[in-house]
Amino acid sequence: MLERWGTVVARLLEAERRRWILWAPVAFGAGIAVYFGLSVEPPWWTLPVVVSGLAVGGCWSRWRCWPLQLGLWLAVAGFGLAALRTAGAAAPVLRVSTGVIELEGRVAEVEPMEQGAVRLLLDRLVWPVAEAGQAVPQRIRIRLRREAGDWFPGQRLRVPVVLMPPPRPAAPGAFDFARQAWFLGIGAVGYAVARPHPVDAGFVDAEGLFQRLAQGWSAWRHALTGRIVRAVGDAGLGEGCGAVAAALITGERGAVPPDLLQAYRDAGLAHILVIAGMHMSMVAGLAFVWLRAGLAAIPWIALRFPIKKWTAGGALAVIFGYLLISGAPVPTQRAFVMNAMMLVAVLIDRDALSLRSITWAALAILAWHPEAIIGASFQMSFAAVYALIAGYEVLGARLAVWRRRHWSGRLLAYPLGILLTTQIAGMATAFFTIYHFNRFATYGLLGNILAVPLVGFLVMPAALVAFCLLPFDLDAWGWVVMGWGIRWIGAIARWVSSLPGASVDLPAVPMPALLLFALGGLWLLLWRRPWRLAGLLGLVGGVMLYGLSRPPDLWLSETGTTMAVRAPDGRLAFSPGSSERVTRETWVRLSGGGKTPLAWYQVPQAAMTCGHASCQALVRGREILFQRVVAPPSCPSADLVVGTVLSLPCPAKAIGAHALKEGGARVLWLGTGGMEERDVAGWQGCRPWSPCLVPQ
Repeated sequence: MLERWGTVVARLLEAERRRWILWAPVAFGAGIAVYFGLSVEPPWWTLPVVVSGLAVGGCWSRWRCWPLQLGLWLAVAGFGLAALRTAGAAAPVLRVSTGVIELEGRVAEVEPMEQGAVRLLLDRLVWPVAEAGQAVPQRIRIRLRREAGDWFPGQRLRVPVVLMPPPRPAAPGAFDFARQAWFLGIGAVGYAVARPHPVDAGFVDAEGLFQRLAQGWSAWRHALTGRIVRAVGDAGLGEGCGAVAAALITGERGAVPPDLLQAYRDAGLAHILVIAGMHMSMVAGLAFVWLRAGLAAIPWIALRFPIKKWTAGGALAVIFGYLLISGAPVPTQRAFVMNAMMLVAVLIDRDALSLRSITWAALAILAWHPEAIIGASFQMSFAAVYALIAGYEVLGARLAVWRRRHWSGRLLAYPLGILLTTQIAGMATAFFTIYHFNRFATYGLLGNILAVPLVGFLVMPAALVAFCLLPFDLDAWGWVVMGWGIRWIGAIARWVSSLPGASVDLPAVPMPALLLFALGGLWLLLWRRPWRLAGLLGLVGGVMLYGLSRPPDLWLSETGTTMAVRAPDGRLAFSPGSSERVTRETWVRLSGGGKTPLAWYQVPQAAMTCGHASCQALVRGREILFQRVVAPPSCPSADLVVGTVLSLPCPAKAIGAHALKEGGARVLWLGTGGMEERDVAGWQGCRPWSPCLVPQ
């Protein structure tokens, strides 16, 4: 037995040097994706049966097909780990909305929002007497509307609130906050109806050394955010500069003004606001160069000790501190693992940057947080890094020769490097950007060539200097210098985003198209042989599948109070009397119509007319009747009746308010051949974060 396991370990070590090992995170992630793609929670015996089958198959084949077996085992491990993570995150979830109730709880996190609002995460709650059968959440998230007060983690508050269950998606395929809340342990969301009152001013509620350290660190991050915002704000550098500076250090982006945030996105500069590879690499590089220069200036040390390894260790400590200060979101975790492996490679005299490092980074993050694979941060971060490493693996030697032989190469290396990097990363992440945000920045190259040098030469060096001066209480001027650079970057973002056609709104990408595109891209990037070009078929196929798809023709809200009809020009026309702002904006974004919902009379092409209690529309030859008050006394002539239940047996199809409440928001594709219908309940499936399996 020991001999067999020794053989397995030896083959694993040998496999690490082979190219096909780069597919390990793909197999591991495939198992995780299969689990999250299921519509029904798998029974407990699924995983043991699959593991037993693979074990029998492995013993029967005597390990002859090693790569395939390793891939199968990784897929099973990913599936099982996702199931364990889901079960481990189980917590009570509120089932119905509450009225105004008074709660007492401990502040776990403080997140500044725009216009002075604050969002608090509360745990260790003291509830009033709950109704029979009502689940009592352990963590809730509430919003305070412009409430003055210095809230800090560990503080106990008493606050009157209105709570609701985590909302379901506004449409099939939209962002699923209920699933995100499940893995965050958040059982309810809501808002405070009055100002919170501290139970004991200055009291910090924490049990055990670890909790006290965590609460203290969270409080210090919150204080650092306020310190940066005040320092930049006192310098009069403009609205939003302090919030952006804090976002680059502590990762708290909630206070960034929405218009400035949108300008960054439309200019292709949204990655600057996310602490990811660029920021971590800049900090690691600056720390490495400064530490090595300082040690090299001392001949007695430089001539006797391996200062390169010393500086690699120092840079590793610096980026680990940056990871903790940022709150460790997924892009920052990925960037830290990548840079840490590069620095560890320097310590052990190995090649610092390769596709193997990103392979281990992906495996590490998926093992720690399997649910990250379905998020925009993970997908876009790894798509960009895989493409950059593979691209420079092909082009690096040619660029190095051109740089050595031509004086123009040395002069233009940096700006052309930014252009090439932006182009490669932009092409790799474009499809994922459209899938998650339904928007594409046209002038991303222009924005990055103007803004990235400011980040590298001014913003991040000033931030590092400010940290060095922080123990001496001299950090304010460092934050101010950082704010200057951010002010100029903001001006660039606003100018680029104001250019004609700076951003293009596009409809939602179907999941099959995204999968085909992703697999084609991986096949193209991970192989070196000529067969890698077969990946182009996947890329082209994904784009063609997206081009052949069309958005829904009819959109219905969960409450039954809002209907939208898609006109031939792509715009949505909304029925009157709707107050569901988030729902309407989500529908417009998913349909590729921008951000602003339009009333029915603003879109004449929709052929929609509305009165006080009903709307009529003609969509692709089908007549739609939207009735909000009472059922018609007789059978209507419409092909589809929405919002009420027909009292008579009629040929028309009816979707009543009860069906909408049970199934959630739904979309319909209409045509002469029939109607295709899809609702949120069917899209979510019967999973722990959907209503059918919420813990009692």
